[in-house]
Order: sequence, then structure tokens, then C-alpha cells
Amino acid sequence: MNYWTELTELFEYKVADALAGRVPRGGRRSLGMLREELLQAPLEPTLLRRLIEADRQYRSYQKDSRPPEVNPRASFSGPSTWAAPATSETDESRAWEELQLLAWHHRTSRLVREQALRWQREPTLAQLRVLFTVTENAERAAATAAQPVAVPPVNDPLMDLHDPEVVQNLAGALSNLLLTELGRARVRTALSAAQSEPFPRHADEDVLASRITAAEREPLGAEAREDLIRALKAEYPMPRDPRERPAIREAARQVAAFLEPLITAAPAPTLGTVPHGSVLYARHPATAMRAPDDGADVLLINLRGGQAARWRGLDMTWQPIGKNWQIQVAGQVALLRPSRDTGDGPQSITLPDTQLRAFVSGDYLMLRLESQAATELGTRASLGRAVSLLLDPGGEYLFLRMARAAAQLLRGAPLDLPSLQGSSARKYREATPDALMAFARKGVESLMVRLTRTDTAQAAQVFRAAADALGVHPVLGRRLHEALHVALRSPETLADPRAGDSFDLPDTGGFLSVLMGDDPLTLQAGTRSVTLRLDYKSELAVVIPGHAPMILQDLLVVRVPDLNVILVRHGQWLAAAAGHDESMDVISPDLLEEALFSPPN
Repeated sequence: MNYWTELTELFEYKVADALAGRVPRGGRRSLGMLREELLQAPLEPTLLRRLIEADRQYRSYQKDSRPPEVNPRASFSGPSTWAAPATSETDESRAWEELQLLAWHHRTSRLVREQALRWQREPTLAQLRVLFTVTENAERAAATAAQPVAVPPVNDPLMDLHDPEVVQNLAGALSNLLLTELGRARVRTALSAAQSEPFPRHADEDVLASRITAAEREPLGAEAREDLIRALKAEYPMPRDPRERPAIREAARQVAAFLEPLITAAPAPTLGTVPHGSVLYARHPATAMRAPDDGADVLLINLRGGQAARWRGLDMTWQPIGKNWQIQVAGQVALLRPSRDTGDGPQSITLPDTQLRAFVSGDYLMLRLESQAATELGTRASLGRAVSLLLDPGGEYLFLRMARAAAQLLRGAPLDLPSLQGSSARKYREATPDALMAFARKGVESLMVRLTRTDTAQAAQVFRAAADALGVHPVLGRRLHEALHVALRSPETLADPRAGDSFDLPDTGGFLSVLMGDDPLTLQAGTRSVTLRLDYKSELAVVIPGHAPMILQDLLVVRVPDLNVILVRHGQWLAAAAGHDESMDVISPDLLEEALFSPPN
């Protein structure tokens, strides 16, 4: 038993004394000094877990034994308008920190495995040899007596890096090291050492070189000189070719260039705080999410706080089963176990159109949606164009009324003409923007479902009949049908997102792709400026001067008297387009002929 094991046990005994109300052996000051020493010690994983658990109990004891603070303004009993987040460590903050770490570690492990398999195709396997050395030395750093190893030579008989299973095990061992802060520090140290000194010089290398030089100067025949040099080389082990060092250093730089961004992206300690509005059914009001964010790829739920939710069009229900949880998502049932207990990473919930990754920490669940961001955002952008058309207030919300008429016809029901007249638009004008937006989106999605079951030519006749029933040109029915058809069949093609904090929206009406950060984003659409920023609830607020702020989740259509803006979001990827409504009174004969005689593609 080494002395780190004994010191860890001593710390556990002292903490047990403090928890029992006794003065720790050696006094409280010695307990604090021992704690500081162990927190900086190179402990092996088993001892590190014991230390963390004992330290958690000690900090909890310190918090409970702290004397209550006296409020000098206790006489003031006015109402509080803001609830500060809990700053001491809680179950929620610990779960938040662990779930962020597990999600990062899952992504990092996948990237390490993929990169290791790509490096396996290199002729000399230089990067894999460096990766092996870094992993081995980082693991040996936990043992005080272990000596570091050098980067193995090419075709080392003890290595089998051509075997994919060996490479996968190597990537898994490195990923396990990256899970802890101490392991990441040891990986950085080992990588730096491999880069500075790939393999040490042999102790007798200079002696051999000098004797060979002396042998070459001897007045001997060529054959005798070669025999002498061979005898000298047989006496001393051959050193490695020093020309290997530059190649290994270059490989180490490539490995560092790959690993450093991953290690830097590791979640930092939360210091007992959780971001505002980030947890569904959270215990603390400040961290509680008002509703699931359909524009995000991640949802974090306090499972004890509720029993059901709807997110990204998926209905979810759950219930506890012992220390595990059973969850049902869109008809699929899965048993969720704490992610630390599974040993195989996150659990997967496979659905017809997508896949969910589930990370569990205690009573908290993180769901991460695995999807194609560009494809999904393009589909959402086409949906936004159709919703924007329905929200056009021209002609007493003509397109919205026409969509209702087409829905009635597609259902096989007779037209209710009185409810479709211009007078019915009064309720749309009086509705709040959020309510009207939700109504228009629900209408578009309902029509798209019905169009998937209807022949294109038959659908074209339905929209022409809806236009005739409202007494407008058939080309307007064609225009509505085309917008729905594009949203259903031809999603927008979006360019790669650009980073920045200020952009001009294209005059052509096309979509601009932006990668959002924490700073406010300003979009200029003609003479109007649209600002997007996170509010105090960590929701994305859309602000236009002179208008009330609106919240963007996954789709928002902003309509002001001289402009309409379509905003769609997928995680940090934002796409925006701006345009102006066309007059419904001016219809070109060519467009009318096209609408009447050619169905949508």
C-alpha cells in the first residue's frame, strides 16, 4: 500500500470524525491541509473517486454547520421580482455538470475513434504510435514508480496497430483518460513529452560512434575494417535512427492539433450554478424552462418534476422503476439507467426519422437529437415560407382563408362559405402574433399531411376550387399550392453558416445562414434592423424597434407593415430571409397560363 492510499484513508477517517461531531485527529486545520494536498495529488482513479466522495461529504458538512447569516434589512417585506439562482452545489447543479461532461465525452470518444481509424491508413502509423505512447504514459503517470515509454519504432514486433480492434481499444483507453480533469492534464503532459523527446538517446551511442570513427582511420584493408566495424556494432546495441525524430515530432504535432480543441471544449465546472431557463420541470424557478425549445438539439428534464412532455413533435411520457426510468417516445419504450452505470456510453432511442441519445444522472435526463442539421433546417425554411404566405394580411388574410377552404375540400367536407368570407378575418387581425403564428403553422402542417395522401393533379384541382369559391384568380390558389408543395417536397438548400454579429439580409429573398454565439446578432433588412439576443430566461428574443419582443424557438415569421422576415433555427445555426408581399391585384397572363395548365413539379 503506497502512501497516497494511506493519506486518502486518513482523510476519510478525519471526515468521518467531523461528520460525527468530533474534532478530527490533528485538528480541523490539519484536515484542511490534508484536503488541499490530496486534491493536487496524482491519484489513481480508484483513490480519486474515494477522495471526491469524501470531499463532497466534507463540503456538505461545512455548508450545514455554517452559522446563519443575519439580514440587516429583515424588516423590509416587499415582494421580490427576481429569484436568484442557487449558487451552492445542489443535486440539480451536479446533474447538470455531469450530463454536460457525459455528452461532451460521448462526442469526443466518437471523434477519437474515427480519427484513429483514419490514422491507421498511414504507411508508417506515426500518429498511432504517438497516440499509443501518450495513452500509455498518461496511464503510467498514476503510478509513482512507473517509467515512461518511448515512441515505438516502425513495425515494432510488440505492436499490432494494423489490427482495427487494437486501434479501437487504444482509442477507448484514451477516451477514458479524457473523462476526468486529471486525466486530461496527464494526456497533455504526455503529449508534450512525446513531442519534445520522441525517444531518448542510447547511453552508449556516442561511445559506439567514436569507436567506429577510430576504426575507419585504422591502416587496415577494406575487408578487415568492415569486420572490425561489425564486431563493434555487435558489442553495442544499435541505436535508433535519429532521422526518425523529425517525423515523430511532426506526427505528435498533428495529434496535438487534433486533441487540443477537444480537450479545450471540455465543460468547465459550474460552481454550483445552472443557466437560466435550461431545465424542464426544474426545482428552482430561475432555472425552470417555460416550455421545451423545439429549435434546440438538446433537452434536459427533471424527471421527478413531471410525467410527460412534447418536444420536436415527439410525445414523451416516463415513470420511475427503482433507480431507473422507463420512457416512452413516439411509441418506443426504453429503460434508462444512470449513464455512469452502463459503461457503454449513452443509450439510444431509435425512431423512424431520427435517433435520440439519452444521458441520465440521478433524476435528470438529457436527450440529444441526432439529425442532419442542414437538411432539417432547409425543410424548416421551406415550411417558414408557406407559413409566411398564410400570414399575409392582404385581401383580408386571403391565403389563410383559402387554406381553410382547401382543408375542408381535402377532408371531403362541403365548403362552409359563410365562415370563409372576408368578415371572418377580424379574428385574425385581433389575435396576438404568437397565437396567429401557431394557428397558421398548424394549418400548413395539416395541409402538408393531407397532400402526402393526395395525387398532385387532384390537389391542384382542390386549390383551384378553393380559389373559385372565394372569387379570386386561380393563380392565387396555384401560388398557395406551390408553396405547400415546395415545403413538402423541395426543402431549401442552405449555405454553410457564417460567424459574425451583423449581417445584411439578401434583397433577393434568399436565406442567409449564420452561426450564432452568445453576443447579440443584428440583421439589417432594408431600413429595418432585427436584433436577436438571449433574454434572462436564456430564450432567444427577436427585437424590432417599435414592436414587442418575440421568442424564436425553431420557426418564427415576423411581419411588420413594410416587411416580413422568416427566421428558422437549429441549435446554433440560424437562417433568415426577408421579403415584401406582392400585390394580389396584378397577375401576369403568362403566370396565369402557367398556373392553369402546368401542375407543380
